[in-house]
Amino acid sequence: MKLDNLKRNYRLMVPLVLIFLLALLAALNLPESVGSVFKNLEKYWGLLIIPITIISCPEEYNKEWRNLFMALLWGCIATLAICYGNAIYEMFVGNEPLHYFWRFRHLNHQFTAIADTHPAYLGLFIVVSITYLFMESSYKKWAKIIICFILLLGLIQLASRTAIICTLLMGVILLWSRIKTNWKEIAIGFGVFALIGLLFINTASSFMKERLISFQNIENDQRLSRYKVSYDIFTEYPVFGVGFANKETVRKEKYLENNFITAAEERYNAHNQLLEYLSVNGIIGGIIFLGVFGYLLFMAWRKRQFFFFWALVLFFIANLTESMLVVIKGIEFFAITVSLLIILNKKEKSFS
Repeated sequence: MKLDNLKRNYRLMVPLVLIFLLALLAALNLPESVGSVFKNLEKYWGLLIIPITIISCPEEYNKEWRNLFMALLWGCIATLAICYGNAIYEMFVGNEPLHYFWRFRHLNHQFTAIADTHPAYLGLFIVVSITYLFMESSYKKWAKIIICFILLLGLIQLASRTAIICTLLMGVILLWSRIKTNWKEIAIGFGVFALIGLLFINTASSFMKERLISFQNIENDQRLSRYKVSYDIFTEYPVFGVGFANKETVRKEKYLENNFITAAEERYNAHNQLLEYLSVNGIIGGIIFLGVFGYLLFMAWRKRQFFFFWALVLFFIANLTESMLVVIKGIEFFAITVSLLIILNKKEKSFS
């Protein structure tokens, strides 16, 4: 039965197979050895294994897919609990005053290091979880508010500009359809949000203020300057890219030429998935990446699966400042989300 499902629906895997194909082409681009090909592909196998698993059992996943995102939501809460527990412990041991809670040593990478995760990925998962909470979950309103408050508090601690911008975007989208019938509650919510904003401005550390509300900090972000390095690599290897075997060597040389010493030492990636594909796979990678995303967004909209539509939009926005599809967390999140989308039927109505 499972094999029959796979034979009947194998064409649905095409978007994920194309993304895997880019990894395969990059691995075969002047490889050092056969072993290096398999080593470079090891984190990409999920792009094939996950859709095969889900497409083989479409009925089961049609019934149970919400449990996967519920697990993501509670996984985010558990991760935040670990991070907050560590921050509180450090403050207690260091005899730090309460207002140090929003100081540099308890924010961003320092906050999430204990959980061995990156703020950008945790931020994305939190925003997707909030979107799921209000678009698909059956929790009572009071439970949604409490959970949302916990997740929003975590977002502030992550100090991730992209995640906070995405949260504001989803807030507007989720409230837009309710503004006529719930305008009083929405007005009160904005009032509370404004008060929290004033409290934040008065108590937050200079690091957090500069990171979240300073345009000068955005202008001085070396990440934007480093984008030119990836673009320069693309112009030198425009068709097939530099491949996996040589990308770190070529990128390190370019970083050093442009005096990005830390980026060279830490082997920073492009921090932009489109530029990552352009530099590693050439124009072929850029076209396939944009084409796959365009097709998936069209599919989600046509099926009226609006949660999945916005989850993919959020993932795409996250890829503007991170290379999500070079890290296993991003690859598996993408593979699971897309695999579920392609087996779901068209919805008769949107979220209420």
